[in-house]
Amino acid sequence: MTLAPAPSPADDEPAQAQPVPAPVPSALAPLAISGVIVLDRPHHLDTDADAAEEAAETQLQALLGQHTAPIALPAKGSPPPAADAYALAKLLREVQAPERALAATAGWLSSERRSSAATQRNYIRDVSWWLWWIQARGLHVGDVPTVESDLYAAAMRATGLAANTRRARLSAAKSWYTYLRRAGVAATNPFDGMEQPRRPASTTRYVSGEQLEDMLAHAVLHESARTQAILAVLFGTACRVSSLLGVQLEQLTHQGRFRVLRLPVKGGRTHTVKVSSYIGELLDGYLAERGSAPGAIFLSRTGIGLQAGYIRELVQRIAAAAGVPDPGGLSIHGIRHSVATALLDSGEDLAVVQALLGHASPETTQVYAHPDTLNLSPADKIDQRLAAAVERRTRI
Repeated sequence: MTLAPAPSPADDEPAQAQPVPAPVPSALAPLAISGVIVLDRPHHLDTDADAAEEAAETQLQALLGQHTAPIALPAKGSPPPAADAYALAKLLREVQAPERALAATAGWLSSERRSSAATQRNYIRDVSWWLWWIQARGLHVGDVPTVESDLYAAAMRATGLAANTRRARLSAAKSWYTYLRRAGVAATNPFDGMEQPRRPASTTRYVSGEQLEDMLAHAVLHESARTQAILAVLFGTACRVSSLLGVQLEQLTHQGRFRVLRLPVKGGRTHTVKVSSYIGELLDGYLAERGSAPGAIFLSRTGIGLQAGYIRELVQRIAAAAGVPDPGGLSIHGIRHSVATALLDSGEDLAVVQALLGHASPETTQVYAHPDTLNLSPADKIDQRLAAAVERRTRI
């Protein structure tokens, strides 16, 4: 990864910092940072505390900065200030970052966790928004006050960005500063110890463990060997559709005494999952028809790879045939979600489910744990009492 400036058309210029109005020349003007935090002195100070209040405000302005007008991020949906390495290098130079910062940023983007081009693009876009903030606030990259990270987060909330988007941008900036400190470019990491936005509850449609069993039973009784094998792998490994479609025949192998699938996952890595006896039996039934030609395990009748849209329609069709309500609302990710939720509901340890899903953090897996509030709800008791009461009264 090389960060170097390159000529670009005028219409490729990154988003510019919005001009900041001159400070309002009034001691009583509110100090508004990020458009949402407003700190003001009392409008009527008629005691000897005037001097102390004025001194406190002076200290506060020194802490938060000299701007007295709100600083708002560009509207939600605006293109990022930098979308590639060249634009990021230009942005770093615009904020007067030293050349060592560019070299460190190149090293950070080239490190193991950011080795894929797609991941690098995401990190570049996320960090570029923080650089936009630095530019708008007139800060120096290597010495940013801790409070600025929270003001930046507040600005993102005010813009209406989703919690996951805010988490991604804050996480990218924190990771970048960790590397800058390691390279001796930044004195501190303003994102250390910062409170992250809460991860929102998942709204993914999922089904119960019993409904998954009904779907597989229907497939075994009425569907082709390939359909049986597809559902068996989806249900048995909780894999993503990209892993299902990308896994190659040679990645069905053995590890010690266990039969395993080495599923391809993000970043060019593989995630090894165990293939147990019944799932293996259904998979072998399909492979007997498919043959031993190298390539993707799951192929069409003409020998080409399947598409995600086909798998989604297959899952929804089987769900409808098995009597699952609202089958059209069930996605492939919903199957992964369903498997994880069924395991957690049955008392499986969170760390075990985390390992199956390949999550780096247990917090990500926790999203799949749904409190059994519907099963424990008193709604049925209320319903029965109301029905009985109406029946008694209508008999009179």
